[in-house]
Amino acid sequence: MNPSIVRLAVIGSRASWGRLLGITAGVAVGVTLALLLGGAYQGLDARDERSSWMSASGGYVADGDTSPRAVTGDMASLGTDRVLLARTTDRHEGARIGRFDVAALTTSSVTIPGITDLPQSGEYYASPALIDRIARVPADELGDRFGTLTGTISDAGLASPDSLVVVVGATANDLLERPTAQIVTDFTGLPYRANSSYQTVAIVGAIAVLFPVLLLVSIVTGLGAAARRERFATLRLIGATPRTVAAIAALETAATSLVGALIGVLMAALLGPVAALVPVDDGVFFAADLAVTPLTAALVVAVTVAASAATAGWRIRRAGIGPLGQTKQRQEKTPSMLRLLPLAGGLGMLIATTLAVLAGLPVPRVGTLIIIGFTITTVGLLVAGPYLTLIAGRIMARRSGKAAGIIAGNRIRRTPVATFRSVSGLVVAVFMVSVFAGAATTADQSAAPIVGPGSLAVTTLIQYLEPTLDAADPVGTDAERARLAATPGITGVVTVYTLDSGDSPDVGRLLLVAEAANGLGLGAVPPAAVVSVNSDVMTGAPAVFTPAEATDVAELTPSILLLGTDGSTAALERARTALQASTIFTTGWRPAVTRTDLADDRLQSMAASYATLAYLGIGVATLIAGLSLAIATVSAMIDRRRMLALLRLLGMNLAGLRRIIILEAAAPLLAVMALSIGLGFLVADLILVGLTDSGRSVGWPDARYLGALTASVVLALAAVAAAAGRLGKNTDLAAIRYE
Repeated sequence: MNPSIVRLAVIGSRASWGRLLGITAGVAVGVTLALLLGGAYQGLDARDERSSWMSASGGYVADGDTSPRAVTGDMASLGTDRVLLARTTDRHEGARIGRFDVAALTTSSVTIPGITDLPQSGEYYASPALIDRIARVPADELGDRFGTLTGTISDAGLASPDSLVVVVGATANDLLERPTAQIVTDFTGLPYRANSSYQTVAIVGAIAVLFPVLLLVSIVTGLGAAARRERFATLRLIGATPRTVAAIAALETAATSLVGALIGVLMAALLGPVAALVPVDDGVFFAADLAVTPLTAALVVAVTVAASAATAGWRIRRAGIGPLGQTKQRQEKTPSMLRLLPLAGGLGMLIATTLAVLAGLPVPRVGTLIIIGFTITTVGLLVAGPYLTLIAGRIMARRSGKAAGIIAGNRIRRTPVATFRSVSGLVVAVFMVSVFAGAATTADQSAAPIVGPGSLAVTTLIQYLEPTLDAADPVGTDAERARLAATPGITGVVTVYTLDSGDSPDVGRLLLVAEAANGLGLGAVPPAAVVSVNSDVMTGAPAVFTPAEATDVAELTPSILLLGTDGSTAALERARTALQASTIFTTGWRPAVTRTDLADDRLQSMAASYATLAYLGIGVATLIAGLSLAIATVSAMIDRRRMLALLRLLGMNLAGLRRIIILEAAAPLLAVMALSIGLGFLVADLILVGLTDSGRSVGWPDARYLGALTASVVLALAAVAAAAGRLGKNTDLAAIRYE
């Protein structure tokens, strides 16, 4: 192949350089996003691997075990191959702290990743983020809960740089009193994979972002075919075969795509540390988590270059460019209603999966089915688009009374596939924006506790006690009560009792000393020595007091300890610390919580994390779609500039031509936009309901969604305006010189 001919066809003008730059930029964006998304998916697995030790488990301590391997209060009973572990979730200023109390001999052979030696009683290891938190607050608000800092948990044992984790040393006697104590022999268990719902949503998000990118690359390569029609016609005139012309186009696109792909690899490496700062699943990434292997990067580059080159060559061959610049106009096959079948199939799969989950039927691999259904639905929207565009074109041609409307409508009727292709990026973006925004509304479904008359104050700490706590030792109980009451910020200490058996109406209710009940401010308390109250008062239900049959609390089981505080953050944290330093905490099965803490569950945190990713995806998809529409509109105009120039020669002014361009872009957008919005929210609801077993559903979109739609409209207007601005240059008399 003659290099001079290639140069003539490829880089013979300033416009050619601009086109090559556009292809390079489009490919670079696509490769960058593909590598970052692939790295994020791999990073989730790496985080699971590092934090797998936190899900280690073993046999619970058995009371009355008399075997030689029985664990007793004597540390020597553990031996060197076993440790006692009690796992709890602590809190500080609303953040969750993973606490692991461990009892082990100094000669123990059991190890924890990220820790050199197991801590002994009074010592602790903590993650860097927790050490920083301990350093910035007074010791009686956090640091005193754990003892003396012995070392730092390294990155090898942490899921995320901002993980709050602490391993606290204890004695066997301390942990034997914990109902959650387990005998553990190994902390290198299988990675924790319980959060499959998150991984499903992550894959859906990756597909959603990559669709507009793939459309962008396709549209940009299509622009090259339209922009170089005359140059390729010149090659045909001097003897080049259609295969040679297609090979030149493929070679040019391959070289340009290779440059763009390499730039994309570089950008992914540079943006990796920035992308790692996005919180995902309760934490950001280590920068190394997002780094893909050289083999993966090479594979992405190779696939991108091959796909781009094949697309360019196929489009040039299909254009049928002749030696005099004419093209063989291929009559598009009229789309039929059969194009709606893939869309119906994808929706049917999502609906069937969701209904089966709600019905309690065994559904294997729900996440995989949802991913497949979502992908088919997205492809189905693209397949159905030309049919809906055809209907819009027919209506426009039939109802319009002006030349611009008639010309635009008939052009849409003849080429509905090509017309829809120009706006497909924005249509898919609006669909994705609606899916993202619909999923994000679940994070706004407030889980804040109910506050009102008769409800337990959200500033009250609730410490659940082990039911076997010996209530016959008033000296120890009174001493602890006095110590807690003397803590700054604590306004009251109330013990709540239960009656575990019998036929008394007090069974199943909470019992309090009437004087103490008055101090809670829950409403009118009847005149009795002991009163009972409904048990759901701890979750926010209004209190309903009745006189209790029991009159002696010494005969009841202490079940809950309530600590009233002045409401300040410092007072709440001091109260938590004071409880953990007491003998009361060693009998409980988790640290003290408020009703706000109980409401801030794992599901709510995941929903907030989804919302962060959702609006990040919205921004990416919308920007890419706007760029795609601008390029596609310019490409369509260049492809028809002879026809537009003839219309101008016949007397139509530039304003009329602009109306044609605008109507051709507006018709398919209006035809599919409403469907995209409704379909997006429906799909979001099906995904959320299916993954959470109706625990979550979409709500009303907020201002951010309306802002995203507004941005999409503005980008569409800007794209069409930019294309219309080039009409004068592309419709002068020189555009018809080959006719």
